[in-house]
Amino acid sequence: MNAEQNNEDLRDVAIKKIRFGEELLKTLEKHEHIEGSRKLSKKIGQELKFLRKTYKNNTIKKEHLQCSNLTHFSALINTLDTVQNCQSVNKVFMLEDRKVTVDIVSDGGLIWTKVIARNPKSVSQICMGNASYGVRSIIDQAEEYVECAKLYPCLFQIPKIVFVFTNGISSQIATKLENIGIIVQGERISDQVILSSSESDASDYEQQDNIAKELPNISNLSTKDVSNISKVNLDVSAMLAYCSSVTNGSAALYDFNVPVLKQQAEWERLRPQKPILDEFFQGKKLYCCQTAIDNFINIVDTVGGQNEKKRAKELMDRMTVLPDDADFTMTSENNNYQGLFNKVQYTEKKALEIGGKIKERSLTVFTFGDRIQAVTVTANDGFVRAAKQQGIDFVVFIHESRALTEQKEMVKAIPFNSNQS
Repeated sequence: MNAEQNNEDLRDVAIKKIRFGEELLKTLEKHEHIEGSRKLSKKIGQELKFLRKTYKNNTIKKEHLQCSNLTHFSALINTLDTVQNCQSVNKVFMLEDRKVTVDIVSDGGLIWTKVIARNPKSVSQICMGNASYGVRSIIDQAEEYVECAKLYPCLFQIPKIVFVFTNGISSQIATKLENIGIIVQGERISDQVILSSSESDASDYEQQDNIAKELPNISNLSTKDVSNISKVNLDVSAMLAYCSSVTNGSAALYDFNVPVLKQQAEWERLRPQKPILDEFFQGKKLYCCQTAIDNFINIVDTVGGQNEKKRAKELMDRMTVLPDDADFTMTSENNNYQGLFNKVQYTEKKALEIGGKIKERSLTVFTFGDRIQAVTVTANDGFVRAAKQQGIDFVVFIHESRALTEQKEMVKAIPFNSNQS
């Protein structure tokens, strides 16, 4: 009976989604003179075609409704009514060898607008690193917009960039965006309110969709025969995993209702990461670059709990921080592991293309490890795989990803003993 009821509920939601999409198409008709509006209409039509098909065949699933782009399209169309002299929608510009899509180009080309309909908590979590690798933060996108706008001046002016957050945005992230040069529109919400907000909002599903169903297959990615290398380069992901509450006992105490954290806690109970990292660190000296430590401190200060901050301080006391461009001669163990690192030695002739899972900040961390001839300890398996596809095999030790969880334990976790009755 429950299954039948759930199916009927899904069908009710599906028909509402379909009607919603049909209304969007009608609303978009008044903007049909704008460049790109036909393509936008076609995208909405594709969403509707899929929903109608699954509804007709009675194969509609919850994720089909959760992953629909209609919410974003609606926000974009609503924003169209607020801009002046709109020139185009979904306008594509080239930044080196990659495409940058601007939602709305208005004021004759002098204003570029990006519309963000995500839940503000989802936006914040991605900025703080609590997302699968490859998911780009709003800060990353802002930097890309700013860089791209400089290449396409209009009337001898660099276009102004506006980010419209239809569901609001963290005050802290809004300030960071403004420091980059972005004009921020949308309700500003305190970080404390965002931290305690509901995780079940439909706009959070893009992050939930990235949750794997099984333990990640990462064992074959670690470089073989590195036991003789006494230097370790810590990626931000390694520092977070080492200090996380979930790797320091809370996985056995709590069940999380945040999908990403629930999954990581389940993995942690199956395969604890702290002992693995401790064993690998034994007898080795820990290094990190300035970019990594700056990002780590920012994340810990923002979402770390009291004990996680304490562990972070203890870990940083054990590490040696070097400039991003340091090499092995600046380390206390400057012996040259020619046999292994000469196979990497990142050079202009052997470079990676930025894009996809190859992020500039990650590239800084990994090339730092290469230059100082240290094993880079990381959970960023996406970067390692993408580098391999381009012919670069960094010297790495891969572990499973773990996020900081202590603050979430106060509001988004259920103690296991409360489940027992």
